[in-house]
Amino acid sequence: MFLWRDDGKLAGLNSQPAAPAYRPTRESRIARGAPRYTERWDIASDADLDRGIPVNFPRRVKVVVFTPPVRSAALPVAAPPSARVAPPIAGANVLAGKRLRYLIGSDASRSGSDDEVTEVSYSTSAPARRGISIAYCNLFDENHTGRYGPYLHTSDTAKQYNEGQIDPRGPGWEKNLREQFERRKKQGFEYVELDNPDAYSMKDVIGAIELAASYGLKVIAKNPGLMGGEAKAYIAHPNVYGIIVERGAGNPAEMEALRRKAGKPGLPVWFVAFGAGRGWAGTVANGAKQYRNMGVTYSSAGEYGNSIDILSPT
Repeated sequence: MFLWRDDGKLAGLNSQPAAPAYRPTRESRIARGAPRYTERWDIASDADLDRGIPVNFPRRVKVVVFTPPVRSAALPVAAPPSARVAPPIAGANVLAGKRLRYLIGSDASRSGSDDEVTEVSYSTSAPARRGISIAYCNLFDENHTGRYGPYLHTSDTAKQYNEGQIDPRGPGWEKNLREQFERRKKQGFEYVELDNPDAYSMKDVIGAIELAASYGLKVIAKNPGLMGGEAKAYIAHPNVYGIIVERGAGNPAEMEALRRKAGKPGLPVWFVAFGAGRGWAGTVANGAKQYRNMGVTYSSAGEYGNSIDILSPT
C-alpha cells in the first residue's frame, strides 16, 4: 500500500533510506569550501542534460605534465644505476679549444680572459686575473747568475740569449728547477712551460717534467719537433697538457702525427711567431685549419710582447 502526499513527494513505508538520485533542481548542493566533485557525476538523465551544465559542475580536465625548473631537476634523484648519467671524464684537458696569449716578452700585469690561456714571463709574479695562466720556466739559468753550476757550453741558444746551460749531472740542475717550481706554486700557477728542452737528453727532460708533477704543476711541452725520435715519449708523458711550437720546430701535419702517435689526438697545439715570422705564421695557419685544437698567433711588439690571432683553435 502506498500513501500519496498532496505535495507530490514520494515517501516509502519502510525505514530504509532511499537510494540517492539526482533531483531536478537548480540549487547547488556543494557546500562552500567543500571539494568540487559529486558521486557518479558521469550518470545523468535526459532532463539534466537538457537544462545544461551548472557553472560549478565538475569537468573533465586534461592531464598536464610539468617539467621541473633547472634547479629542481639538478637535485639528486634516486635512479637505477643504468639510468644514471655518467660523470665527466676524469682528467679532461681544459686547455682544449682555447686561444693562447704567449706574452713571455712582457712583464706587464695581464687581465686575461675566461676563454683564453695566458702565458706570462719569467719575472711576472702572478697569474692573469681571469682565465688560465701558464708560467714560463727555463731549464737554463735564465739570468746567468752562476748559482746553478756546473755549466755546459754546447747550446747556441744559451749563448745567443746569454743564459747558462746547466749541467744535469751537477747539483745546480735540480736546485734551479726546485726554486722555480716552489716560486710558481706559491704564486698560484697550475701550468708551467719548460723552455729549451732540446738542449738536453730526454731522460733529463722527463725527470724535470716529473719533478714539476711532484709540485702539482702541469707541463706545456716546447718545440717537440726539435727532439728527434724522442718526441713521442716527450708528448706521451701523462703530465704534458699542451704543445707550443716556434718557427722551425714543426708544422701542423707533423704535430698532428706526433700527438696521435703519443695517444693524445686532442692535445692543444699553439704555433707562435714574432718579427720576421709573420709569413710563416700565415702559412702554418693555412695548414692548421684542417685540424682541431690548433691555434696560431703572431707578436708585432718584439719577441712576444703582444699576441695577435692568426688562427683561433676550433
